[in-house]
Amino acid sequence: MKKRNVKSIQGRQLVPNLIGPECIRVTKVYDWVVLTNRDKNKVQIPEECFAAIEDARHDGNTVTATCSEVVGTRSCDFIGATPANIIPSVPGAQIVSLAFHVHIRVQFFCNGEPLPGCNFVVPVSFMDEVILCFPEGTEINCDIFDVQCTVVLNQMLGDMVVLDVTMCKDVQVEAKVKLEVEAKFCGPRRIIPIPEDGFECPIPPFPQQCPTFFPTTNCLCQGSADFGGEATIIVTEGTSTPPPLGGTTTGRLDLTALVCDRCTLSGSRIQVTYIDTLGPTPIGTPDADIDQSFTFTANDFEQPDCAAGTLTVRGTGVITPAGGIPENADFTLTLVDNDTSPVLERATLVIDGATIDVIIDLNALTNPALEVEVEECEQFPV
Repeated sequence: MKKRNVKSIQGRQLVPNLIGPECIRVTKVYDWVVLTNRDKNKVQIPEECFAAIEDARHDGNTVTATCSEVVGTRSCDFIGATPANIIPSVPGAQIVSLAFHVHIRVQFFCNGEPLPGCNFVVPVSFMDEVILCFPEGTEINCDIFDVQCTVVLNQMLGDMVVLDVTMCKDVQVEAKVKLEVEAKFCGPRRIIPIPEDGFECPIPPFPQQCPTFFPTTNCLCQGSADFGGEATIIVTEGTSTPPPLGGTTTGRLDLTALVCDRCTLSGSRIQVTYIDTLGPTPIGTPDADIDQSFTFTANDFEQPDCAAGTLTVRGTGVITPAGGIPENADFTLTLVDNDTSPVLERATLVIDGATIDVIIDLNALTNPALEVEVEECEQFPV
């Protein structure tokens, strides 16, 4: 691309721009306070609404109420001012009287449903007296910046209800004045030049599909296992030789396994919680005080291998020994479902961790609470 011969343009003021006194017209703040009012206001309940409340309570229903500010109804009025005799004396100090107003919407409910005729608006006002520096020629600028309201139902007085209202207000004494300040006129900054090197935008490529994991491949079979109760399992801890600590142990086992739910691999989960029953030394365990409790959660599954009534799935998860830290582990789960002889149903889970290995082998004969199901998945026709 041919570079154009463009001369830079520099702005130049025709008159000198030196720092000097300038006169500006601004709003000067002479005094500024923030006021907070909280008061309980008794307001009249409309006749129709009061009758509906009485009927609801007579029938044993629950009556509740809410109140909130009506947007756009805030206002403030200056009432008057009198000289303030304060020590030390402040010239221009005045006791200023102000009135603040807001409208509050009140609504009653019966068992959470609005009561008919019980949505009404009432005015709420606060009067304030505050000492301000309020010299002649200034004016009051007041504003309500927050309103909070609560209905005090336990203080209903006949057909009157009590509203607990909090109002936050900002009051300023102001005047338009002309001030002399040291300043100078400001001008625009220089333009930042844009580089003229040529650049061609490439054609955006189409995104590539992820065939290795999406779209997902349907499972050939699906299975589940559920057990909760006392069980004997094998837990070995450590990797040292002679044989590591642990062995056969009995305790409370809760196992839930769901593989390829609705024939989708992502609908799989395995959760195991084992609470060791401490007591006599289990067979093969040299130390009776070892707590062999643990939890295991599977987080990644391979496609299962399927045979007649049998499902085997492998994957990885996290095992957490009692008093230890979570560690990654491999697992293999085998489910056997026998419709002709349910006592032959079996669930075997082998977990291989870094410092702990577990073998859980359950069968319906010795573990009658075990439930196992395996079934084939329907496939699309070829």
